Amino acid sequence: MSFKILIIMTFLLGSVNARANEPAHGSAAGAAVAARVTDKYAHSWIAFPALTLKSLSGEPLAPRIAIKGRVLITVFVASWCIPCQQLMSDFKRIALQYENAYTDVIFVFAHDTAPDAQAFASFHKVTPSSFLGTAKVLEDFHQPDLPSIYASDRYGWLVYRKLNAKIDDVKELEGFLELHNSF
Repeated sequence: MSFKILIIMTFLLGSVNARANEPAHGSAAGAAVAARVTDKYAHSWIAFPALTLKSLSGEPLAPRIAIKGRVLITVFVASWCIPCQQLMSDFKRIALQYENAYTDVIFVFAHDTAPDAQAFASFHKVTPSSFLGTAKVLEDFHQPDLPSIYASDRYGWLVYRKLNAKIDDVKELEGFLELHNSF
């Protein structure tokens, strides 16, 4: 009989201790844990937003959408952004490497003037794939930190995002493109 009581008490104390290590319901610590734990991106698909852009000369263009069957890489840059200047040669290399592999790489100049964006794009020789961002596109992408990389898969879903990109993120992007262009 005492053995049964000992076993029951062991299970009860174990469950009490497990609950004691969790933050109290409604506490600030509990809210912080709840904010970190989400299934928003794991259980719902997010369509790649349409890009409402302007040409580098300032003319409005038709909204650009992810084309089914092609990967769309959107890189947000600015001429005054030092990390953008440092990573631009890597972005250009990726654009040239994958241009015949069902991949479109476009550069969206955020918070930049048209003359500065034109000079930056012509210096780096990416003028045909460079556009000025509009307030709508910056709102749709939640005012991304620069440089930022967004990618769609071949079905038009947002599948890759890197804010405030670094050189390691460019290598990760190349791995992503190898995976999505392997067939």
